[in-house]
Amino acid sequence: MSKLKVRFVVVFCVLILACSMSLATNALASSEDWDKVIAAAKAEGTVVMYAPSGRVANAGKAFEEKYGIKVESAKMQDVDVVERIIREHDAGIHSVDLAWIEDPAILFYELIPDGYVENYVPPTHTSLIPEEYQNPLIFLFQVRMIGYNSETYSESPIKSLWDLTTQEWEGKLVTRNPMVTSPHLSWFSELVTRSDELAADYEARFGEPLELTTPNAGWEFIKRLAENRPVLVTSDTDAGDAVGARGQDQPPLGLYVLGKHRDVELKDLALEVATDITPVIGYHYPAYLQMIANAPHPNAAKLFISFLLDEEGVSAWTCDLGAYSTNPAVAALPEDPIGGLSDWAKVTWTYDAETAASTRGEVLDFWIRHAR
Repeated sequence: MSKLKVRFVVVFCVLILACSMSLATNALASSEDWDKVIAAAKAEGTVVMYAPSGRVANAGKAFEEKYGIKVESAKMQDVDVVERIIREHDAGIHSVDLAWIEDPAILFYELIPDGYVENYVPPTHTSLIPEEYQNPLIFLFQVRMIGYNSETYSESPIKSLWDLTTQEWEGKLVTRNPMVTSPHLSWFSELVTRSDELAADYEARFGEPLELTTPNAGWEFIKRLAENRPVLVTSDTDAGDAVGARGQDQPPLGLYVLGKHRDVELKDLALEVATDITPVIGYHYPAYLQMIANAPHPNAAKLFISFLLDEEGVSAWTCDLGAYSTNPAVAALPEDPIGGLSDWAKVTWTYDAETAASTRGEVLDFWIRHAR
């Protein structure tokens, strides 16, 4: 059997196993007595969570006010969340109940099949959350888009993503380092998958066919972007601040989370969303919510998941631009420049988690090879 066929069989089997485990878990959840879960959760009194967002603490305060259950949260980058889960499990340490995970590669090919995490959809939400977001559970989507300095430019200074690869914009894109930002790598995988659209956009923008030095237009874009020396930072806050600082003659563009626009008034930033870039203005990406295997407070964890799927819990994020609940009952903000999640899906791409997971290593190696 060829290596390609072996890889396909392994991937297929892993996904079937993950799906089966999730379906079994969800079936069990649907038969639970929710009143007993709440009572047991209150008796446990605590829930512990790892997440790349500090706003878990805000949601936790509201949760404690409602149920009297304390939420202990630790903020760390997604790669560190995953590392902590694996290290503590392997060491026999079971002190954490929940994790917010953004890396589909690790989730699909290690955390789920190796039993580090367990998928759980509470019976309170099995009929509310769209089925495509239940396995594994996605409770939130965030948007990363191209932003520009509105003090310098009255409109977006670029018309196509390909402009970011031109000499004019060399060294003038600020974004998080892909080496520590798994959603960037997953988006790159989507660019490779949708290479025909990128090739068509290049020809429409520059009036001539794209000349390839790589297998397709997606790989070509990644290569040229890496070679154009983007300014790599460790946080979206750094990217937004660099773009929006006032008094700049030639401010950079930025690829950062839309949520950073909440700092416009606080920091007196000149930030605007580049809404007319082709073929897309950025990407939206999922936040997976998973229970940790052998969680010390399983019922409190289940109750907190249910809380985060409702507006009272997820509002810790959806109160600002850039975060969108998978619960259709949670409306987008009136001031959102695009609209709700379905509207953002028209102007941004997300990524197929299975494809992103299977190509993660190849994409990362390719980026490292061409970055300079």
